[in-house]
Amino acid sequence: ESLIQQGISYHEKGQLEKATEIFKIAAERDYPIGMFLYGVSLRHGWGCKKNEHAAFQYLQKAAEHAVEDLTNIANTVNATASKGELIMAIYELGVSFRHGWGCKKDKESAAYFFKIAADLGDPDAQNDLGHCYYQGQGVKKDLCLAAKYYRKADKQGQGIMGNSWIWKTKYD
Repeated sequence: ESLIQQGISYHEKGQLEKATEIFKIAAERDYPIGMFLYGVSLRHGWGCKKNEHAAFQYLQKAAEHAVEDLTNIANTVNATASKGELIMAIYELGVSFRHGWGCKKDKESAAYFFKIAADLGDPDAQNDLGHCYYQGQGVKKDLCLAAKYYRKADKQGQGIMGNSWIWKTKYD
């Protein structure tokens, strides 16, 4: 965990190369949060050469570990931060599938991972899943479910401007 904190500290100071190197070490030691942070760094080219394919591999590995780790998270010192980062790994895997970053575009898989992260409380995933249901992207179009997930995000302060329709009783 101190390795991850060291990498985050470098990242916050703008020392992206050092941060990414630390995240890589953590990923190679099979730390799921290290895999997530290294994967995001690779995806965006933060302190390293951009590599969407490798980024996807690390994000996928982090998400696979996340489900098991989330059940055991209460045993860790920094449970809240760790849980949030693992949920973000699941969400980011959905983003990868939506955009085809390092993988084939797959709207169904994107919606699947958005749903997992949304149900675990991630507001970005809730908004993205709401959008999937609203547009019928990767799931059957369903305005009631769209409203449900948009409302969850809104209640966390992550509402989308112009979404007042979600509060109409016909979408309950």
